Amino acid sequence: MSLRIGFLGCGDFARRYHVPALTDSADARIAIVCDPGRAPALVDLCARAGATLVDSPDALLAPGACDAVIVSTPHTLHAAHVAAVLEAGLPVLVDKPFVMKAADATRLAADSSRRRLVAAVAFNRRFDRGCLGARELIRAGAIGAVRYVETVQLGYERADWLIDPALGGGGPFTGRASHMADLVPWLLGRAPTRLRARVRGGSATRVDLGGFIELQFDALECRFTAIEEGWRGWDEVRVFGEDGLIELRRPRALPIGWELRAWTGSGEARDVVEADPTPGAATRNFVAAIAGRETVGCSFADALISVRIVEEAFASAAAGGDWRALA
Repeated sequence: MSLRIGFLGCGDFARRYHVPALTDSADARIAIVCDPGRAPALVDLCARAGATLVDSPDALLAPGACDAVIVSTPHTLHAAHVAAVLEAGLPVLVDKPFVMKAADATRLAADSSRRRLVAAVAFNRRFDRGCLGARELIRAGAIGAVRYVETVQLGYERADWLIDPALGGGGPFTGRASHMADLVPWLLGRAPTRLRARVRGGSATRVDLGGFIELQFDALECRFTAIEEGWRGWDEVRVFGEDGLIELRRPRALPIGWELRAWTGSGEARDVVEADPTPGAATRNFVAAIAGRETVGCSFADALISVRIVEEAFASAAAGGDWRALA
């Protein structure tokens, strides 16, 4: 029997990432969509999928309307929307960032565990073959002891709800660095111990322009750069070891998928993994987890550290860049 998926929010990202995976799935289908936007592309999608388009979350979460829900709403709405899905007794996959506050992340993780519901965060880089390859190299000691990590993310949206603090929550830290806040600890297999940050600009009516986060894993240093300006859409991670370098980068021509390049300490190329631009790995994992064939790639408990990093980065910046404990 095909799993009936409901969408709470179905904007551009959901249509580019989640929808293709479900359209091609033999195990799931789009049954109902709640989105007040009524964009022509969304109306057309529902018509082609045979899905019901509703305006109210209550209709989406009514008994029998669907079997599981994907939450793809503005950032600051995630906590309330995920809580409502769990209260309805349904499995849930939520886009990143998970939520804005660590207290909400902790509460929702406990609630999903108590209800024994599949609950996941769509941190898609955990499924990327380049990122998986980098994780394996680090854990195998292929570049020796890791000594420094640097991430660079340039460009951010300058319109719509993403620049509204009431909906976007924050600028590039929230919309982009949250990926790195999940990816780097996952790559290293280590928990960060403290951070400090600087945020650039922002107001009550316009999110900030991003900034810089210094993250420490005890003696290991890491620096995140996530700013609005620069070569739009640039994403890269460099992991420096005692005996080599790993570089992850999203090719400019691809909307998703990261390539891996690695070098030995002598500068000799040793590993190459080309980017895979296929969308929907987190979506397929969610469907498989509901069926009991897989475990989720990023549980609510797993995503807690990413929420803490971003929340504490904003707190540090507001306090003048003081160090904030994470351990």
